[in-house]
Amino acid sequence: MGSVLAKAQLVKDESARIGVYLKTLKPEAWATESACDAWEVQDVVAHLTGAVDRFGPNIIRGIGGDGSAPEGMPPAGEGDMAARLRANAQVAIDFRTSLGGEVLAAYNDSRVRFDDVFAQATDADRDKLCYHAAGTISVETYLNLRLTELIVHEWDIRSRLEAAPVMSAESLPSIIEMFPVFVVGRLFDPGVSMPKTARLRFELTGTVPGSYDIVAGGGEKAYMESASDKRPDTIFGCDTQTFVLLVYGRYNLDQAMADGLIAVSGDTSLTTHFGS
Repeated sequence: MGSVLAKAQLVKDESARIGVYLKTLKPEAWATESACDAWEVQDVVAHLTGAVDRFGPNIIRGIGGDGSAPEGMPPAGEGDMAARLRANAQVAIDFRTSLGGEVLAAYNDSRVRFDDVFAQATDADRDKLCYHAAGTISVETYLNLRLTELIVHEWDIRSRLEAAPVMSAESLPSIIEMFPVFVVGRLFDPGVSMPKTARLRFELTGTVPGSYDIVAGGGEKAYMESASDKRPDTIFGCDTQTFVLLVYGRYNLDQAMADGLIAVSGDTSLTTHFGS
């Protein structure tokens, strides 16, 4: 957990770094299919660009003490999440089309404006609540969410244009920090088909190591916590980047196991129900 000011600076740095990378892309690369379903590279960039108008006002209102839904929007967390995600996919495509050939210019303009939004936040604002369609979240979680979007979508682009892209080690801790409060149980639940509750331990290695449990199954919503002395049913060993990509559906568990990216021990029968 870093300071709000440090995370805001990291958002600024990562956004600028990605902007420099995008400037190097050849014209044909922008129309390449990304690793994100239904999106070309240019659509991914348009999605990142549109975040200013989607999130910025919510953050500013939250800093001011108003975490309620803006006019015309449903209360936080209500509605069909799957339908919302499908709609968002088309929104990015339509937005990209409206930008014509100025997607990169729009991205650079939006990142500067988003930097200005987060520049208004101080450490005292860390826990202030802000509206998000998926659920009310803190200013700090919004920072972590922005870092996650930047780094995961950067991988979506790079993985189709170069071999073995590596996620930013500086941002991975913030991504993992966000998972228990926003992603696991809401966007990622590996136990939806598990008849009984199971404790799934993820032993993460690499530049950002750690040990975490996801408790899932039995008809209950999954949750994530730091590993403790509680006995896990199944242990998954992988590097942190692989874990992030598994959570976001970029990797299929069976394929990742077959490719040697994830090693499984304990009750391996649970893998047959994982996420299905």
